[in-house]
Amino acid sequence: MNEIHVTTVDWINGKAVRDIRQQVFIDEQQVPEDLEWDAEDDNATHFLLYYQQQPAATARLLHDGHIGRVAVLPDFRGIGLGAEVMQQVIAFAQASGMHELHLSAQTHATAFYRKLGFSITSDEYLDAGIAHQDMYWQSSDQSPLQLPDIEFDSPGRFAIHNPDLSREPVSEYARETEGMIAVNDDNALPHVATLVSQCRRRLRIYSPEQARWLFNRLDFINACESLIAREPLARIQILLQSVDRDFLQGRSLLSLTHRFPSLCEIRCQHPDLQKQKYVQLMTDAQGFFMQPDHRVRQAFAREYSPDQVKRWADQFDELWGSSQSDPAIRRFLL
Repeated sequence: MNEIHVTTVDWINGKAVRDIRQQVFIDEQQVPEDLEWDAEDDNATHFLLYYQQQPAATARLLHDGHIGRVAVLPDFRGIGLGAEVMQQVIAFAQASGMHELHLSAQTHATAFYRKLGFSITSDEYLDAGIAHQDMYWQSSDQSPLQLPDIEFDSPGRFAIHNPDLSREPVSEYARETEGMIAVNDDNALPHVATLVSQCRRRLRIYSPEQARWLFNRLDFINACESLIAREPLARIQILLQSVDRDFLQGRSLLSLTHRFPSLCEIRCQHPDLQKQKYVQLMTDAQGFFMQPDHRVRQAFAREYSPDQVKRWADQFDELWGSSQSDPAIRRFLL
């Protein structure tokens, strides 16, 4: 299992996010609770980073491009997790069509954010009794960057060393976003079909029932059929969160399982595991498609993304290992 995994969570189910912020901002930095918890949390996209399967860091992104509440638990500092979660936030924002980002940085952390491409846009001011400066990021200004060692002291009761590349290598932001294609309702199908056309051995799909607008399209079904026809040893794994009537009706991925039961398999995530809101497709060890929030038809695709596939394939395989066959699907296949 990959040591680092970043996912998005909603506020209602984000207890781990709240626990991290409670410990870092309220307990350690003495930020008043009425300032830490605000109305923006309900509609923000919250990022939760797991390190060795433990919640370790968080951040949030608002719909207007403001990033905030970036926090790493004390036990997990000094191994580059702050940079890792920020890279994921930036990649998500770009995939969602945001090309300008803003944040309010504690002044001791401005050097860290500069290495991620942010620039200072204001004088110092106090927020919750801590000196801050506004910072700005624009996609057109970015160039490949190497994140060097940065150390700074917090005005709270802890020291932050972020990142220490000798202990935990952190992928460069440029490498993460190079070749990334923003995908929406208009261009998703051809990009995903292209990924499938390049597949040779293994196609993994997570939660396609949350994106019927894409995976139930005839062109996508045909692309999967072509994969089976040209690569008789290929394997298609489809992992659902749930099975409903709409998924069982009409021409869908289920028809592939009915026609090619030895090559295409559909299973359901174990009901005791947390359901995610992202939709994902991976081809072999390199093709990658991610729709971060199934409620928003915005995603990104990369034809060559071995780092991201490696990061997410381990989690998929773990979910697959604990998955179950669904009685409704079994009845359909009889």
